[in-house]
Amino acid sequence: MHKAQRLVQLIMLVNERRTFTVQELADECGVSRRTMIRDLAELSELGIPLYSEVGANGGYRVLREKVLPPISFTEHEAMALFFACQSLQNYKSLPFNNEVQGALRKFFHYLSSDLKRKIEHMQQRLTFWIPPHQLDVPYLKEILEAALEQKIIEIRYEASTAQKRRIQPLGLYTMNGLWYCQAYCFSAADYRVFRVDRISGVQCEVDQSQKVDLDEENIQEWIMRKDEETPLELEVILTPDGVRRCQSDVWLSSFMLVNEDGSGRIQAQMSTSYIPWVVSFFLGLGTDAHVTHPPQIRDQIRTRLQAMSAQYAD
Repeated sequence: MHKAQRLVQLIMLVNERRTFTVQELADECGVSRRTMIRDLAELSELGIPLYSEVGANGGYRVLREKVLPPISFTEHEAMALFFACQSLQNYKSLPFNNEVQGALRKFFHYLSSDLKRKIEHMQQRLTFWIPPHQLDVPYLKEILEAALEQKIIEIRYEASTAQKRRIQPLGLYTMNGLWYCQAYCFSAADYRVFRVDRISGVQCEVDQSQKVDLDEENIQEWIMRKDEETPLELEVILTPDGVRRCQSDVWLSSFMLVNEDGSGRIQAQMSTSYIPWVVSFFLGLGTDAHVTHPPQIRDQIRTRLQAMSAQYAD
């Protein structure tokens, strides 16, 4: 086996294993112990993060940041990678923003001149428009890691008042340029959605004994998960302008019935956790929307209108 082939095989071997010894790898690759020591030294020079431990139970292990072996790509596969990354360009915050840019620079460097020009032309002529928010999302990566490892974390959440919440994140999703975290909230003893830009602090070292068992079957449909409580029946009458404005919201437009004259009606089931958003949204539509049900939303709209009337009474 040529040395280059052996090094590629070695990268694959050390990535698969938690720990290993020089002799184990030497036997598997069919080389001497001295040759294997030289090969491991070359891997370290290439950037493979190897860590050695001495003693009777010593050996080598790869640190958390593993390096992948060489992979071949077709031109269309390379274009597809840059196409996918192009969809993220308007996000101010990403969980692995620096890593994404670093990986693209490495990848782009080794492409042919023709393929580089194709990718540059695609980037100039293709845009995924996301509303440009300037909100900082400093704890996006930490929350994603907690979701991946299924850990309980304590967050400081800036809503109407600052609150500390202990949550177990299920996952992250983005909508209209904002990041949201679906999580089990131990304060509410139920599932809740949190705006990630409103999280101003994260503490990861907390008691894990109350962790909820969220196996793969339970977590498959975590996004926009419905509460277990009885949903509310939302009914709204819309003017033609109200219809047009509601059509810009994906969720509302999926429940909209439009009449021949352009007016319409929304009939949908909703969780109680969405009440604050629904109240604010239809208040913004003014007389172009008339919420007829449920009473909870009508009451909150009425209360908000009275407070606004008093605010502008002078």
